[in-house]
Amino acid sequence: MAAKKNRAAVIYYPGKINRRKLSAAVNLTLLPLGWEPTLWLPTSATERGGAQALRAIAQNATHILVGGGDGTVREVVEAITLNGLSDRVTLGILPAGTGNVLARNLSIDLSDLTTAVKRGLVGNRHPIDLGLARIIFEDGTRAEKVFSVMAGVGLDAKIMQKTDPKLKRAIGWVAYVEGGLRALPTLFERMLVAVDNREPRRLKVVSLIIGNAGWLPGRITLMPDASLDDGLLDVAAVGPRRFWNWIDFWGRVTWINSLRENRQLRHLIDATADVKTLENLNGKKIRVTPDNPVFIQLDGDPMGVVLEVEFEVQPRAVTIRL
Repeated sequence: MAAKKNRAAVIYYPGKINRRKLSAAVNLTLLPLGWEPTLWLPTSATERGGAQALRAIAQNATHILVGGGDGTVREVVEAITLNGLSDRVTLGILPAGTGNVLARNLSIDLSDLTTAVKRGLVGNRHPIDLGLARIIFEDGTRAEKVFSVMAGVGLDAKIMQKTDPKLKRAIGWVAYVEGGLRALPTLFERMLVAVDNREPRRLKVVSLIIGNAGWLPGRITLMPDASLDDGLLDVAAVGPRRFWNWIDFWGRVTWINSLRENRQLRHLIDATADVKTLENLNGKKIRVTPDNPVFIQLDGDPMGVVLEVEFEVQPRAVTIRL
């Protein structure tokens, strides 16, 4: 009986990906290997990656290359994992979005398209964790959603909800500034936060971030210890009260964290942390119950308003090729 041949599927966002150049790079990698013909599956406004992933697996794809941003990747991994298909395919990522946070945390570089395609299709296998969000929406409906980088409850989610998608596609991350202005005024939210089996904490925050990866564009980090493969989710409770708290906050999430590799300096940084400014927690399961309905986002995708959400890590849930 002949062995099953490998087959690649390329799921890509047409607005950011040059199909001709990408096709040339894929052919250069795969033609010598004798794989089955490659599937080309562009995303659309109504099918943003998940439907394409299921279609690709149904047509015997063994390797999926995702050309897009964190939202496209999120749609693909959600479809694969919630349908129990993670062991059928591996994923490669060609970052072409607004933030490309997952790609940055995996040190993926798109300066050399040919190399990026080769690594994404036949590179080393690297399993990573995912986050599962069990959501109760404001209208009482429930849903399970998956994220690969981070979720946010509060102001950051409200900003993304208010950001114009057309403006975001046109000018990139700068559109979040306009969304931030539309999200004003900044209001504190009170949330009951339970981490694993520990005593629940009532926190007063601007935003609560639940992360699987820690670094954002510009070398900013709210969760310096977050890792994509440690079997944990990290939490950042952001709650500066006064102007000087915001100065402390921005210092801690930018240049101060670059000093953490020095053990003595790291001890000093942690010892002087103001938990009213930024507090970090971690665990396998985090339940968040806000006093009032709040906005939620997953990997930059606004999901609406929630009454409660439980986040749970999914260890080594999907395999990325690097």
